[in-house]
Amino acid sequence: MPPPPDREKSALPLSASIVVSLAVAATIGFADVVFVLSVAGGGIGGRLLAVLPIYFIAAFAAAQLAFWLLRAALGAFLLLDLRAHAVLAGLTFLAAGLLHYADSLGVQRILQEQGAAIAQGGSCPPGLACTPLRPAAELREADAGVRLAAAERGTLDAEGFALLMRDADAPVRAALARRADLPQELLERMAGDRHPAVREAAAESPRQDDEALSRLAFDREENVRLAVARNRNAPPTALDILASGTSAEIRLLVAEHPRASEPVLRRLLDGSNDRAERVARERLRSGSS
Repeated sequence: MPPPPDREKSALPLSASIVVSLAVAATIGFADVVFVLSVAGGGIGGRLLAVLPIYFIAAFAAAQLAFWLLRAALGAFLLLDLRAHAVLAGLTFLAAGLLHYADSLGVQRILQEQGAAIAQGGSCPPGLACTPLRPAAELREADAGVRLAAAERGTLDAEGFALLMRDADAPVRAALARRADLPQELLERMAGDRHPAVREAAAESPRQDDEALSRLAFDREENVRLAVARNRNAPPTALDILASGTSAEIRLLVAEHPRASEPVLRRLLDGSNDRAERVARERLRSGSS
């Protein structure tokens, strides 16, 4: 009588399990990154850019662990190759859903903690007559006009800032980015928003971080680069990037910028003899860089 077949090998061959586990873990890792970005408002500004690989690695490793633990625990009960791996993949995605939920809670908590310095009574931009503080639940259900008004001149607490930063409407997020009382970490994060109007608003802020402004100087949208050039606090690193471009308007703004260093002004001396080059040459001659 022939020995019974090895159910472990016939149901879950190791080579197939390795391929399936890698595919499932990679999919979950990328999905986790997308999920975190969506919770954070779609941006990769500030410190989020640096930690996104950590989110991917953590999700990938967790998915691998879940897959192989499930394989060891359930392998003896799964009889068919295709069904066995389909069930394992499904259970692994279920575990990933719980991880996504934890990410959502964690990122929202971080966004709220970043605005924790705001007074409990709410924050209002200086010099404005702000509307009263609205509960986040009420603001979430309000129409776009009400949310825009709240972003422009509404009294906001930490939860309100985090909510409006993730608003689906770009004009709402752009209005929020222009607020003088927007917490610094959120302002830096908004420099990586998916919509150019929001990035432009973030680039206009005199409180914007030098690193964020240098990244925005590479932006594909000219209006965003113009906003950086008009920002009186733009660092020389950002101005050097802008001086390398072809836009006459941006070049002139760089030539007249108070933080344009000597190397930045020399970069404008490209033989074009445009107004930017003439201004740069005059500033170098007078030593006003």
